[in-house]
Amino acid sequence: MTTHRDIVIEKTGPAHTMQLRQIAPRAPGPDEVAIDVAFSGVNFADVQMRIGLYPDAPKKPFVPGYEVSGTISAVGKNVKHLKVGDPVVAGTYFGGYASTVTIPAHQAFVLPRAFDLAAGAALPVAYFTAQLAVFEMARVREGDKVLIECATGGVGVLAMQMAKHAGAEVTGLTTSAHKKAFIEQHGAAAYTLEEFEADPSLRGYDFILNSSGGRNIQWQRKRLGLTGRMVCIGVSSGVKDGKRSLWRIAKTLIQMPRISILKLFDDNTGIYALNALHVLRDESWITRLTQSLGSVEGMGLAPHVGKVFPASEVGAAHDFLSTKQATGKILLAWNETAN
Repeated sequence: MTTHRDIVIEKTGPAHTMQLRQIAPRAPGPDEVAIDVAFSGVNFADVQMRIGLYPDAPKKPFVPGYEVSGTISAVGKNVKHLKVGDPVVAGTYFGGYASTVTIPAHQAFVLPRAFDLAAGAALPVAYFTAQLAVFEMARVREGDKVLIECATGGVGVLAMQMAKHAGAEVTGLTTSAHKKAFIEQHGAAAYTLEEFEADPSLRGYDFILNSSGGRNIQWQRKRLGLTGRMVCIGVSSGVKDGKRSLWRIAKTLIQMPRISILKLFDDNTGIYALNALHVLRDESWITRLTQSLGSVEGMGLAPHVGKVFPASEVGAAHDFLSTKQATGKILLAWNETAN
């Protein structure tokens, strides 16, 4: 008999405090599906919730994780678009760190033909966030100048590809000089964050994707051209090495700009803040974004899987991500073999 497990956050603390436990699978309801999970995606939000800095996290103890890939093991009586044995990708909205999940059927979709299950698990969070930022909010189009601050992460990789597909001129940033070659492999100009900030001639951007928050919002906003748009998707500068620091958090929040509408009249620029999880609580947006997945292959999008950890090594996976060793997506494998 297969042993089913999940990973639970029982208390705020370092990565090694996360615990594997055995669970009993839940049979799907009429409008649900059960999935035997192959891979679970690891996101920076998971690190933030583990150290107590994610306001949308459930009450502890809880199972983190927003995305999985695997095979349908059971379907509810009302489910028509999926069947047992289908390889699928799914958004889980917590609960994804598990070897089996039971979720509403509309949160699962058939694995794109060009993807294996590892690439599939790297898709949902990164794709939905990048799609919302690049095309729904910023409306990137041919000829735009685009700056992706988080260019070596899961979202950033897809955002670069989307912007290039739209015909934009793309620049990517990284905090690690050795990752510049990775950005250039995706057809983008590459700078470290420090190099870019030090060169005031790099300006006139139509779209900037900001993930660090804090003081970086203010100086990057000055690099926008007329009618330029910035989309902020996080405050990663408030966390370093996956550790909780009240001083660092307070500093980051204090440095977040308070932006005057009257000042925006002078600049003729715009700024958005995106919490993709909140968008995906809306049934109409779930449908809209899921349907847009049909364009993934047409755009030639390819999620980059940076490293796969056995689920039993979830603490090492969190440390690898939070110490900025990763490029692309980090995954947990439930068959206990890592690539």
